[in-house]
Amino acid sequence: MAAELKQLRENGGLNTIQAARRLGMSPATLNRSETGRRMATVAEVSALLAIYGVTGPERRRIMNMAEEHAIDGWWEANRRTTLLYALAQFEQQATAITAYAPMIIPGLLQTPDYARNIIQQEPFSEEEVERRVAMRLGRQNVLARTPTLRYHAILDEAALRRPFGGRYAMADQVRWIIDAVKVGRATVTVIPFKHGGYEASSSFSVLEFPRLPRLVYVEAAEASGFLDASEDTDGGPRRIGKMMKLALNSADSVDFMSKVVADHERS
Repeated sequence: MAAELKQLRENGGLNTIQAARRLGMSPATLNRSETGRRMATVAEVSALLAIYGVTGPERRRIMNMAEEHAIDGWWEANRRTTLLYALAQFEQQATAITAYAPMIIPGLLQTPDYARNIIQQEPFSEEEVERRVAMRLGRQNVLARTPTLRYHAILDEAALRRPFGGRYAMADQVRWIIDAVKVGRATVTVIPFKHGGYEASSSFSVLEFPRLPRLVYVEAAEASGFLDASEDTDGGPRRIGKMMKLALNSADSVDFMSKVVADHERS
């Protein structure tokens, strides 16, 4: 695949800088894709073929190769990056993401203040904190892809009640979630305390792709990582199905969150 991409660029009469500029990536990143040190995503290959003017049977051949390459190597290629970078890459490729959060608001729905307060719980330098906040906020751009991406967050009431950053900051955070729902960027359902205990787990997200296998990202204090074996990834949707039976519907969840905002503001 790497050699094919390089040959197609040269056939199109473009140098690395010109092609990278048209695609919106750095020349160094494109160079790594052409030398096999990085796996180009299916979306990137599709864009490059358009830039290089590749059409018809040749385009179909290259796209089939890219998709097969992605299926065979998607996990190993991303294992070499940090978990957060890999997660951001997978979120960009996903067509559906369902997240469960028992204690902390999912990263794709966090305000800057909330994200900063969460990240500051770790002994990071101020510079590293701001870098991680910026990366987390950058990941949220995927929510602008609606209806291409369907994002659904299932929140335990505890995640809405715990006032990270103080009660006013938390009121802003919950209001931020309500706004995301109202503009159609996300679907959010809440499991209220009144249901008592239920089979729960650490925070996790189930990511679905058009042609790639389902992936589950598990986030815990002790360790975080991806599950890609079918016996592991099949369990995510089953747990989500059970939680959905306990959760309020979307409209009732918005009403519930509005009451939580009021509680934070007067507490």
